Amino acid sequence: MIETLLALYSPTALGVIFVLVWATTAVIVTIPAFATRGTAQLVWLGGAGLVLTVEAGVLIALAVLNSQGKVF
Repeated sequence: MIETLLALYSPTALGVIFVLVWATTAVIVTIPAFATRGTAQLVWLGGAGLVLTVEAGVLIALAVLNSQGKVF
């Protein structure tokens, strides 16, 4: 089974998958920010920015570790 999924573990494939995951998270997390106005909107956008920054860091770290052969 794992032999058939090896193409998904290449650095390029993981990069594309991670960009799609990050973009989906960006849309989902920022929806409440665009539904509000004023200070609440700034708080939502700040929280969304924090979540997206942390998520990007984790995904980039996983991609680098995968390309080095240390993960997956």
